[in-house]
Parts: sequence; C-alpha cells; structure tokens
Amino acid sequence: MKSVVYRFTLCLLAALLCQTMFGCEPLPGEKKMVDVQAEYLGLNNQRVAVIVAADSHLLYEYPESRKYVCIAVTSRIAKNVPGVTTTIPEKVETFQKNNPYWMNMRYSELAEKLNVDMVVLVDLIEYQTHEPGNAHIWQGLITGNIGVINANGIDPDNFVFQNTISAKFPENSTVGVIDADNESIQLGMIYLFAEKGAGLFYDHQEEVED
Repeated sequence: MKSVVYRFTLCLLAALLCQTMFGCEPLPGEKKMVDVQAEYLGLNNQRVAVIVAADSHLLYEYPESRKYVCIAVTSRIAKNVPGVTTTIPEKVETFQKNNPYWMNMRYSELAEKLNVDMVVLVDLIEYQTHEPGNAHIWQGLITGNIGVINANGIDPDNFVFQNTISAKFPENSTVGVIDADNESIQLGMIYLFAEKGAGLFYDHQEEVED
C-alpha cells in the first residue's frame, strides 16, 4: 500500500505542474500523436526499485531533487509497465539515508539490499532551474544517465541497458520565463524527464509537431 506521504507528493507533482503551464494549450492540428516503441522491455513482470544518484553540490542547492525524481519515475513505471511491482520511493529514500555510501556497493549487492529483481539507477548529471548566468530568468533543465541492473542476469554487476535523457521546462520556451518559482520549475522539468525516462520501458504514444 502506498504511504500517505507518497500519495500526497504525487498529487503535489501534478498540481504544481498544472500551475506552471501558463495557460498555453496547443491549437488543433499543431501536434499529432505517434507510436513509440520501448527501448527495453526487461522490467515487465519484475520487482523494480528506482534509485537516484546526485552529487553533494546538487543536493545542497536542490535538496528535494532526488526524492522528486524518484517519485516521478517510479510512478510512471508502476502505471505503465505490465506486471511490474515497484518499491515505494519512501523506502528507497530511507535506504539511501541509512547507507550514505550506497554508491560504493556492487550493483548485485544494491539489488539484494533493496530486495528487488531489477534496479533503475538514475544518475543526475545536470539539474538547473535558471537560465545560466541569469538568476531572474527561469529555465529548467535536467539530464540524467539511466541504467538498469538485472540481479538475476548473467552479469548483475553491470548495466544491461543504459541511456541518457534530458528535459527542458518550459518545454517550448527558448529564452525562459520570468513569472515562475523554483519549486514549480523543478516539478515541471521532473515531470517531463520522468515521462521520457520511464517511457524507455514501455510502448506508448508521444506528441510531435505536425
């Protein structure tokens, strides 16, 4: 059963994302839906934990970043990957706090400690809410390496799948925006990042320019 904190944070993610959309809706005919095939289907019917890595500087500047990314990616995987069972992000966060050097573990040991078959490791390498060099212009950008660990595979100490995902928010803005705030920009870019990142693991449809 999902915890109250988990459900509340998911609602917060959705609510704050809506606040940051600035009332802009695409006009009919501007976009179309296309089919996108999964790049990796190995999470189907598996026990999966999503764990997020970030350096100390990033966590100092954005202390909620790791938690929010974990919640958003886990939620999309849980909702869309057939037969998957996901570990509640709250438990993953507790594990990270109790094991501050978890990144030094072998991947097979990490999966064993989390009691799962597969681990989706998201390593955040870029994370910002402002246009570089301009604290008054909001422009979210997040980039992360996504790797999959298969505890039951031939080589459980190496990734069986890897990709790098980036997301910008507001998505269609080239110069950023003035009327926003730090948390809304973070949650907006995390939402888009999770959509792309989790989308690696299931067939889906995406909007593209017509």
